[in-house]
Amino acid sequence: MLDPVSTSTSTLLDDLTARIDGSVLAPDAPAAPAATTGFQLGVRHRPDVVAAARTADDVRVAARVAADHDLPLTVHHTGHGTRVPAAGGILLSTAGMDGIAIDPAARTVRVGAGVTWGEVTDAADRFDLMAPSGSFPGVGAIGYTFGGGLGLTGRTDGWAVDHVRAFEVVGTGGALDEVTADTDPDRFARLRGTGPVPGEVVTAMTIGLLPAGPLTGGALVHDLGPVGEPGDPAPLHAFREWTAGLPDTVTAGMSVVTYPDWDVLPPHLRGRRVARIAVTARAGSAQTDRLLAPLRAAVRPDEDTVGPLRPVESSRVYAEPEMPHAYTGENVLLDALEPAGLDAVAALDGPMTVVGVRHLGGALAGPAAVPDTVSGRSAAYLVSALSPIDPEQAVADPSAAVAAADPSRALRPFGSSARGESPGFRFGPHAG
Repeated sequence: MLDPVSTSTSTLLDDLTARIDGSVLAPDAPAAPAATTGFQLGVRHRPDVVAAARTADDVRVAARVAADHDLPLTVHHTGHGTRVPAAGGILLSTAGMDGIAIDPAARTVRVGAGVTWGEVTDAADRFDLMAPSGSFPGVGAIGYTFGGGLGLTGRTDGWAVDHVRAFEVVGTGGALDEVTADTDPDRFARLRGTGPVPGEVVTAMTIGLLPAGPLTGGALVHDLGPVGEPGDPAPLHAFREWTAGLPDTVTAGMSVVTYPDWDVLPPHLRGRRVARIAVTARAGSAQTDRLLAPLRAAVRPDEDTVGPLRPVESSRVYAEPEMPHAYTGENVLLDALEPAGLDAVAALDGPMTVVGVRHLGGALAGPAAVPDTVSGRSAAYLVSALSPIDPEQAVADPSAAVAAADPSRALRPFGSSARGESPGFRFGPHAG
């Protein structure tokens, strides 16, 4: 990193400040921490300069200045997918690129690089439309699509990238292009699944919206028993058997959380293993209830929140934490969900771990209308494991932090059916 008071840093600050509309910050400026941190607290940027872009022209200038000064350019979106920290150079924050333009007749939305799916959902609700967003509304809309985008209604509506119409991209050196299936099919395919290469910054995306209804969703929650004792795997096996015969109108997932005995947790969660079966159906409540009847009978949930669902209420389906934290995670795509793997999840002890199971297939298995690079079209399930890590240790010694959390231990029992992984479910400093 350059010395903050050196002539080189001063020249870089002056060069950027004179040429972009957004703010330019030294790393020790009071406003710098807010521009260099996000939801993922396990990765810490240490740039020479922070450039907070407001427009695509700002991004073009930052790319040119980085090239002129022979410095790396690191893009910082919402922070959920942050994997590799900036070590010197220019950190480009796109949080201020928050434009949302909905065309209700075409049923599309153009979003800037700083927009989250929750913001799109709120805007689309006025037109009785919904976004092809995932389980957490706070994630960045554009970054989410780079891994394919596994949406709440994916088995009915496909991957989010199936609905992308165009990307606006700044390339190395500052060239600005509108990338579509017609203008640059190979690049369009790479962006839809693999994502940008170093030197590329996606500044905007145009994507199709979906009908808001019919929609039913929520979760069945069941306590599997105390940590330290063999857990009851029956609800997990019931989920496996139920999903084997589901119509494409239902998209479901399951999470099993091993909660430590911490005073900060609610008493009913301390030292318990809790399973949450999340369901979203493109159907009315009556039809969904009929489909859910055998699962409800087998699981006997302690809590049942499945009912009519508006897109703006989508966060209650998976109920994922909204507070920023440090975490690491891995995943595996499977041909089948092995019973032995579910038995192991029900008995999992050790550091706090969240094991997620997503049922794929349906429209997620359909061929792309235009070529893409999505991993998982031919898989039956995706299993992920996520563990919190100490943020200070994660920054000082990422390998040690990840080893202590060891989320991969939850995935090993599923190895016999593994067929790769999804980049959209890799988290933390190890996943660069």
